[in-house]
Amino acid sequence: MCPVHGPRWKLVRNAPGAGLIITGDRGVLLGRRAREPWLGHWEVPSGFVEEGEHPADAARREAREELGVDVTLTGLLGVYLARLPDRQWVLSTVYVGETSDEPVPNPTEVLECRWFDRHELPETMAAEHRRRIDDWLEGEADRRGPHSRRHWARRPRPAFDDGA
Repeated sequence: MCPVHGPRWKLVRNAPGAGLIITGDRGVLLGRRAREPWLGHWEVPSGFVEEGEHPADAARREAREELGVDVTLTGLLGVYLARLPDRQWVLSTVYVGETSDEPVPNPTEVLECRWFDRHELPETMAAEHRRRIDDWLEGEADRRGPHSRRHWARRPRPAFDDGA
């Protein structure tokens, strides 16, 4: 149940999501969730798109709400379909962006935030956020060439889940 919108959120519509991988001079910025589901897990900033809101605007809004940073979007990572713990599906548009701001976590959303070196990112993350990070890392490796560390350490992909 959404703490702001209550139970009506699921009854009104299945809202799409938006998120973003934030990079900067110190690495990749992640937050540790302050609420269920996935309480205490690291995540990229993300959330539901408000009615009439563009997913890119929602991604920037979530970064401000959760981590207190303004982000310049630098690209579209992809569109992801993920199953939530309540068995609902969410379609999320995920972007990549940059910030030079000093993060200030919102304690109602994030227990803490931290910059991670790209080679020391947490293995276990909320929902399918690690898959998004892996996709981004793979794209970064492709841009850097075949001798980058990421090319030699690609993780196996989970089997396709068609929801059946």
